[in-house]
Amino acid sequence: MYGRKKHIFTAALFLAAVFICQGGEVLNRARSGDVPSQLQLAGEYFFGRNRQQNLTLALYWFRKAALAGNPQAQYNFGLCMLNGWGCEKNPAVAMYFFHKAMQQNLNKAAIQYAKLLFSGVEGGTFENENLPPVAADPARSIEILRPIANAGDNDARLILAKILFTDPVTHGRELRELLTAYVGSAADPDSEALIIYAACLRSGFGGFIPDPAAGFAILERAAAKNHPEAMAQLAEMLFNGFGVPADRQRALALYDAAIKLGSPRALTDMGMLKLAGFMTAHDPAGAFQYFLQAAEKDYPPAMRKLGDCYAAGIGTAGDNAKAIQYYMQAAEAGDAQAAFILGESFRDGDLTGKNPAMAFNFFQLAARAGFPPALRETGKALLYGHGVAADQTLGMELLRRAAEAGDREAAAFFR
Repeated sequence: MYGRKKHIFTAALFLAAVFICQGGEVLNRARSGDVPSQLQLAGEYFFGRNRQQNLTLALYWFRKAALAGNPQAQYNFGLCMLNGWGCEKNPAVAMYFFHKAMQQNLNKAAIQYAKLLFSGVEGGTFENENLPPVAADPARSIEILRPIANAGDNDARLILAKILFTDPVTHGRELRELLTAYVGSAADPDSEALIIYAACLRSGFGGFIPDPAAGFAILERAAAKNHPEAMAQLAEMLFNGFGVPADRQRALALYDAAIKLGSPRALTDMGMLKLAGFMTAHDPAGAFQYFLQAAEKDYPPAMRKLGDCYAAGIGTAGDNAKAIQYYMQAAEAGDAQAAFILGESFRDGDLTGKNPAMAFNFFQLAARAGFPPALRETGKALLYGHGVAADQTLGMELLRRAAEAGDREAAAFFR
């Protein structure tokens, strides 16, 4: 028995010695400038394989190999700089190295570069070299991602879908086809991609027939991952019986679960139910608090609802200045209805002094989002020269678009 233990102990010492020697060999080769060894050593430090995890040392060796021109190291160093692994976050440096790796045809680097390019990055410095800011370029970002996505790369499909969804009217068909391929092939589809796909199915973007029931089924998959936005959207559909039979008790349970997870949509919807006293006690002050919580999460519809509350003194004291403040915040964040309300206020002087030029600007802002009443009011302003130089041709075109979108007042111009 003692002899067996001795042999096991001897074998363990031998394996440990081999491990130490191999670790030393990799380190020695890396120090001598062998790029594959530098990359291997960086990976071992990063993941804690063969040696104690140390992100600072991982970053050091990724940088060595990246500066030597290794595309995988350039990509890894970029990820470290982007995420702050072993360093402070520095998107400018990350983008610089993603671009270098992309130039060597590393697709995953191209994907990360395109993702940063969509929004642009501020300038920075690296090795005493100034890196200029990079302006946002969505068109170029799409151009980079599209061939990679079309070749079947699901990471590219995912990021491209999120970019295309910023303008679903223009990119509807491509977005729908892209997400169909992504959701159908990804082992564990991203929750946000499922939510976007559900929106495509429900709305019929790209000329497809709307299929809210299919959208509901996709949302359930995202909700099963405890995604609060998916839960809130499911609750809306169940509450209104959109695409599925109405089930308001289940909707309220979903709203409650989504609120606990911090969903601003759920907070806003429940605030509106409290305001109406529908399926819950009439509670304007409670509704105001729900809207306030959601607005603090930068949710534009909640900002607009706060504007409504301050404008009408609902759940709080009336305050026109605060109403305008929240309407402005919502409009600047892309809420077309808030921009339209501001247009009406500057046109009629209800909350502000009359200012036809400002009214036109806000109507136009809402019209750019396709909001039919704003298309109508922008068209009328152009037709009659209210707050802007008259342009009857463009004015009638906008009125036609509003009428086609179902606006009855605009349709009256064509009878």
